Amino acid sequence: MENKEIIQELDQVAPLLNTIAKKPVQTVPEGYFENFQVQIDPSLSTIQIQEAPVVQMNHKRKWFMVAAAAVVIGILVIGGFELINQPAVTANPGLVINMEQIAKMDINQSVQSLSSDAIDEYLKTANALAGPENSLHQYTVDAISETTVAEISDEELQLYLSE
Repeated sequence: MENKEIIQELDQVAPLLNTIAKKPVQTVPEGYFENFQVQIDPSLSTIQIQEAPVVQMNHKRKWFMVAAAAVVIGILVIGGFELINQPAVTANPGLVINMEQIAKMDINQSVQSLSSDAIDEYLKTANALAGPENSLHQYTVDAISETTVAEISDEELQLYLSE
């Protein structure tokens, strides 16, 4: 009964599987093993077992590998301690920027106290660092007229600064 259910289910799911014969594909002729005769040469009938030579591992090489690993581990540990125990980097007090002092600073007075040579040197350095495409002379001052810094005369700048 159970077999019939399986066959019906196979007919529904995979009808091609039911058409395949259910006998072994590979067979041996009948009586093959009963009439099977093996002819072995009598000189080969005695099996001689030869023992394989025992090769001993080189103990010196093993110790060398262990010593090399210990040296590498030692270097890593010492390097780690040196990295951890480095003295703290102290900042130069002259280079520390105090934000409170900057907030109290009068920018107009500081800029007016600069010499023209210092301003010219700054502008030359800034232009050299920025490159020709980002030069300060390329900036537009007025978006409507598209006037650049290079087109402004000295008199106009003096007039602007005096206002």
